[in-house]
Amino acid sequence: MKRFNTPFIIALAISALVLLTAYADGESRPASPVNYVWYDSLQELNELCRLKYRQSRRYEEYARHALAQRNPDIAALFMAMSRADAVQCANCRRAIESLGGKFHAPVLVPLPTVSVSEHLGRALRDKDDYHLKRMGRCIECAVADGNRYIARMLTWCDASDVRQINILRREIERLGRRKADGEAPRPVLYSVCPKCGNVTESDDGTRYCPHCMTEQCDFAAFR
Repeated sequence: MKRFNTPFIIALAISALVLLTAYADGESRPASPVNYVWYDSLQELNELCRLKYRQSRRYEEYARHALAQRNPDIAALFMAMSRADAVQCANCRRAIESLGGKFHAPVLVPLPTVSVSEHLGRALRDKDDYHLKRMGRCIECAVADGNRYIARMLTWCDASDVRQINILRREIERLGRRKADGEAPRPVLYSVCPKCGNVTESDDGTRYCPHCMTEQCDFAAFR
């Protein structure tokens, strides 16, 4: 009888230990999205981070195409936009990791070479679309979750995107006049804040970033 009970008791004890360990593990980290207070913010951040990653690489490619088509002023703008989105992608990535998540970079597909005006139009549509349809929801989600750090970071992203949208619209109009009237290209110095990704121009006369108060001497310049 003892020979029968001893292995049975050992097996029962091991099973109970496994169940307790699994339960404790489930209690220590959320098993379902419903129980995770930052779940919605994390999902929005992941999507935004992937978008910023794609856009940064894409604008870098647009800049190369602009240089090949002898438009150095447009190339400088795209390089500044690429740096701005790279800064914002890094900010989103740090926020994702602070919430216990992990960022996975998307696979990039090479784009066909088209005209500079088409690249400008595509960049404007992408920026405008996300600003109007998604960014407000991301900020509201962070505010609802009570995470002011992420809400502030997203507000920086949105403000920079609005600035880029206005610059893109102006450059599209200027490129149209250049083709119609032969207007000469105007060299512009674009500066990018290394902390929030805000884009400024040489004629702004700002000494500090209006969003995060970083000194302009630390900005990355593109001419």
